[in-house]
Amino acid sequence: MLRFTKDFNCCKTVSCKNFGVSGSESYIQKSERLGYLSTECKLCGSNPPWINNELVKQVLEEKLEKQFAQKVVGCKKCSPYFLITNTPKSKRHGFTSAGTQRKKCCQCDTVFTLPDFKNSAALKVVLDSLLSKKEIKTAIKESGLSARLYYFYLNKLALIFSNFSRINEEKLLTREYLGMHSEGRLLELSHQRGLYALFSAEIDSGYILLQTHNLTKHLFADEFIYHEKENTLAANIKSYDLEEVLLARYQQNLKRNHFEQLIVGDLKPIVKCNAIYPDKVAYIHFQLLKAFTGKVGTYDHFIEHESTLRSAALMSSYVSIKSTRANVYFFLPFIGGDESLDGKRLGWWNDIWFSNRVGAFCPITCKLKSHPTFTLNKGDAIENFYQYLDKSINKNINSMQVIDNILEIYRALYNYCTPIKGQTAACLLGLSDRTYQPEQLFDKALQQITAE
Repeated sequence: MLRFTKDFNCCKTVSCKNFGVSGSESYIQKSERLGYLSTECKLCGSNPPWINNELVKQVLEEKLEKQFAQKVVGCKKCSPYFLITNTPKSKRHGFTSAGTQRKKCCQCDTVFTLPDFKNSAALKVVLDSLLSKKEIKTAIKESGLSARLYYFYLNKLALIFSNFSRINEEKLLTREYLGMHSEGRLLELSHQRGLYALFSAEIDSGYILLQTHNLTKHLFADEFIYHEKENTLAANIKSYDLEEVLLARYQQNLKRNHFEQLIVGDLKPIVKCNAIYPDKVAYIHFQLLKAFTGKVGTYDHFIEHESTLRSAALMSSYVSIKSTRANVYFFLPFIGGDESLDGKRLGWWNDIWFSNRVGAFCPITCKLKSHPTFTLNKGDAIENFYQYLDKSINKNINSMQVIDNILEIYRALYNYCTPIKGQTAACLLGLSDRTYQPEQLFDKALQQITAE
């Protein structure tokens, strides 16, 4: 079983002996020396902001269930999660009184039934309503379904697509190398509602592996609930000078109360849920991303040039970083300028930056020689998916469950049905041999999960 980090209050300086070490005697816990709660490391002088471990744990468990545990296939006793737990073989074991196929786990002898999605016509009606971008009320009225049934089939549709996607993604776990690219985005909805989401893509194909937002069903003390009105998101600097853009981003970070204080502006709450701060989303998202990296040989992680993401990415990979299995880099997509960075030192920490045809790179966990070869050669994957979501999503949505369902449906439709320069991300990653139309993908997904 995958082990998640339990204590994030430790040194996050890679070169320090305390890096990733919890409970060091050379820490001053909950220091307020710099005006905010932090873990002060006396060895290197760093002050990473204090993290509420229990909050991260609770929301992490909630997101884990939604992202990897909603299985409709296989033995849930031996293999409750996709990607994280091994899937044992099973054999046919008769039928139920209703004629549904039963199977028996070869590992624990648990008997389970294969899923049976009988009303595929209703599922396709719901899918068509999403593709036509109809308002929910209009979609329900035109579908001929009651509101309860419409949302019931929407949930079933999300289960079909998410199970299909995760079954295929298990092929990635045996790779010798995996490269990932992560960035955050603000998804704005109507009436000033919205959510902050983190997205991670495979670097060669642009295939979206994981998406995590800051909405939760959990109740926390008011100080942990997002209710800010200012905005500290890095602005889009309009310049053809790459160095100028990078320096401007450093200056924006310096204006914050602390480097991990990422605020997305005034957002009204979505009903029956709470929003947490983006820095906590980063810790949760990158822990979940370990589902893809736990068994691969080596991996690289290219993250947005954002201090909030840096700390979280290091905490998810510090064991692998120490054993040289993993490296983390800042990455800033940048196309159009003539300037080339070749080991230039920039910013508060004199970070070393390089550039190629897709953007600028900065090693966080390793020292690079001159003219390094970066494996990330597709820098627009997250932006492409964000634009797809922004155009597709119904802006009047006001339910966390509906948001969860449609995000997973759109992830599958984007990966398998949306060609970028002639090929879909799933084709480029080797998870598909064709570009599907949405209804074709539904038929394929349904056939695959009912045959498992």
